Amino acid sequence: MSSTLRCAPILLACLALSVAGAASAQGHFHLRGGSGPRGTAIGGGYTTVKNGSVTHNGAHYLRGNNGASYAGHNSQTLNADGSASSSHSFHGTTAAGGSYSSNGAYSRSASGAVTGSSQTNASGPRGSYDASTNTANGVTTHDTTATNAASGITYNGQTTYTKGQGITHSGSCTNAAGATVPCGP
Repeated sequence: MSSTLRCAPILLACLALSVAGAASAQGHFHLRGGSGPRGTAIGGGYTTVKNGSVTHNGAHYLRGNNGASYAGHNSQTLNADGSASSSHSFHGTTAAGGSYSSNGAYSRSASGAVTGSSQTNASGPRGSYDASTNTANGVTTHDTTATNAASGITYNGQTTYTKGQGITHSGSCTNAAGATVPCGP
């Protein structure tokens, strides 16, 4: 058994103990994992119920025998008054030298107002992708930049949703020299 697989349950058990809270909370912990010819995978989580609120925390880890890996954690809480929160953080690498990461946090008030943001980044031999999403006061904006490594063309776009008004989108492409070019093949 690899040292990574041996250490991962300890890390997940520490996660469970850190969120267990006071003795008055009820909880459930789960852990699963395995290793085979293609790699190793392990994941677990802990759910607590306390004072009318339900919280779940989870973590997972994957490693391929080709050197690729992926790890992340997430947390969600639903409160008795209807408010809620969620957060996540994930990252990984590919055997070909690519990388990926995503993180974010969102919350909903008892009245239903949603706020938060998230970011996603990916890069590899074929190009790169960067995106961010922000939500507040009934407006959600998603910004994207993607670059094709072979052509050098970069796409920049923005999509905005405004509650009660709908969706707008704009986007453009530029070449490596910064000149505007048509998007598409």
